[in-house]
Amino acid sequence: MRLKEINLTLEKGNLLSFIYVLPALLIVLFVQVIPIFYGIFISFFNYDLSRLNITRDFTGLDNYARMIGDSSVWRALFNVIAFTVMAIGGDVLIGTAVSLVLHSISFGVSRILRPIITVPLLVSPIIVGLVWRYMLDPLSGIVYWFLGFFGIDSTIFPGIAGASTALLCVAMAHWWQVAPFVIIVVSAGLVSIPVEYYEAGRIDGANFIQMFFKVTLPHLRNIYMVVMVTAGVDTLKVYDIVFSMTGGGPFDSTLSLTMYAFRRAFVRPEMGYAMAISCLSMAVSFLIFGIAFSRYNQREAREY
Repeated sequence: MRLKEINLTLEKGNLLSFIYVLPALLIVLFVQVIPIFYGIFISFFNYDLSRLNITRDFTGLDNYARMIGDSSVWRALFNVIAFTVMAIGGDVLIGTAVSLVLHSISFGVSRILRPIITVPLLVSPIIVGLVWRYMLDPLSGIVYWFLGFFGIDSTIFPGIAGASTALLCVAMAHWWQVAPFVIIVVSAGLVSIPVEYYEAGRIDGANFIQMFFKVTLPHLRNIYMVVMVTAGVDTLKVYDIVFSMTGGGPFDSTLSLTMYAFRRAFVRPEMGYAMAISCLSMAVSFLIFGIAFSRYNQREAREY
């Protein structure tokens, strides 16, 4: 009788749908959910990669209180927020501009250029950082060779050697790698916009700028939201490209939260404090992008 009931449940699809998604749920549980809660658990202890004694090493909120007085934490937080603003802003501007150019030229030319433009996406961020590090070399870098035509040298623009310009240089390397992703998704969005809207705009006498803000931009709103969330979370936890270009210097001007957490975890080592810093990074990501994306989805659901 019990076997018959299970068969009926499977035939109705009530249990079958759950069985289909069970492997994915288990992967998410063991790869994401459990490590996150374990990291939060460790942040309440004075843990240094040795054997954890729950009664002896428990410190409560001391690691979080310690962050308040740690100037390196606040410097790293400022760096990642500034880097996120520069990186996403440049990605969107460059990606949109190139997408509009590719959309306006002939299909044959754009079909050749698109695969070439997407090549940086295939390169590891570590390699990107190393490439741009050599490109920004004041003696033999191609960037300074180009700036030399305008009379700009390393004394005017110190590049990755200057505390005031190093973060901008890292953002430039990020633009080179991530802007092609924006080009791909924005180009797909431009193709989906009905041509009749542009024809109606031309009949009404609208110029290129007016049609961009009245026709193109509203139709790309959903795409920009996806770009901001995916690229934004990635920039807030940036590590590899910064490590290979500047190592967090000079004078911690490019230090990120993940890099500082790595130092505390494996150089000191202070794993509990490093986990607290990581939890701060996760909370900042959620506050900046998680809440905004959630409210955006709710507004879209109400509109439909």
